[in-house]
Amino acid sequence: MLKSSKFILFLILPAILFVWGCSSSKEVANLSAEDRFEIGKEKFDKKKYLDAVEDFKYILIQYPGSAVADDAQFYLAESYYNKGEYLLAASEYENLIRGYPSSEYVPMSRYKLGLCYYNLSPKSQLDQTYTYKAIDALQGFIEYHPTSAFVQDAEQKIHELINKLAKRDYETAVFYMRREFYRAATIYFDAIIERYPDSDYLEKAYAGKIECLLKRGNYNELIRVVEEFERKFPSSERLEKVKRMKDEVKSRVQTELRTGR
Repeated sequence: MLKSSKFILFLILPAILFVWGCSSSKEVANLSAEDRFEIGKEKFDKKKYLDAVEDFKYILIQYPGSAVADDAQFYLAESYYNKGEYLLAASEYENLIRGYPSSEYVPMSRYKLGLCYYNLSPKSQLDQTYTYKAIDALQGFIEYHPTSAFVQDAEQKIHELINKLAKRDYETAVFYMRREFYRAATIYFDAIIERYPDSDYLEKAYAGKIECLLKRGNYNELIRVVEEFERKFPSSERLEKVKRMKDEVKSRVQTELRTGR
């Protein structure tokens, strides 16, 4: 009799579990968008980001016009961001900015979009596509939301990223200088002067350009650049050195004019 009871239980147990599972699935499926969001948000708060992603995606698919659709979109992006999946996060922040332009989450989404690309920005020697994207996104954030509490941080990060780009060009210029390719070096020093005037490498770029002009014998241009250097960097430690270079070059030019060389 006991064996018979166990056998019957063995047969009906899968059916019971199946019915219970269907019932649970139906209950979840019948939840409102708001209730489903609360479930997802609870998972998010517990750092169960992978599970939370499924709830937020479900809301966006099944309830795209609901009152919590922008909440779900934002926390979907946040889930990816907190997982370190910055490309996916960037895509979802952009979806919020485009799809819900009136949402309260737009300012933070613009800021976090910049942070996604900032985190993807590699060392200065590597391809800088994400660095440019980070600068564009953070500048856009500042332009659209100038009173945000995160503006100062965005400005600091932009400065850091610009320095990275300037460093790459400066290192390339120094590389050419060491091989006595002064014309090529001048091109990269000029790139820093023209493109990154707010970088920490501006003074170094001017000094490097002046040295290249001296090596190339381009004295008139050297005098002009030194005078520009004097105006821009009146407190520079390099000022006396470049002034001496200018005076020596002027003297040399005058001598050549007198001798007819």
